[in-house]
Amino acid sequence: MPENNNQVRFRVEVSPERACGTYANASIVSTTNAESRIDFLYVDHANKQGDELPAHLVSRVIMPTTALANLSETLSEHISKHLEHGM
Repeated sequence: MPENNNQVRFRVEVSPERACGTYANASIVSTTNAESRIDFLYVDHANKQGDELPAHLVSRVIMPTTALANLSETLSEHISKHLEHGM
């Protein structure tokens, strides 16, 4: 099989603080033709006041919309494979 010269291997470097990750239980996606933004939120159900539910932005990711389309496809494939093996 011929080698793909366009393939790049990333060596991901991460600080210990980032390696622990960030918990989010909701997200909002905003998209234009050029860029997409995903806001990851922590919705604080314990502190609901009336009809207001506090939601805190824990991370914002901005990417080209084409990259979001690729991410969506990758996530769909990953979830399908995961569900095939049982959760």
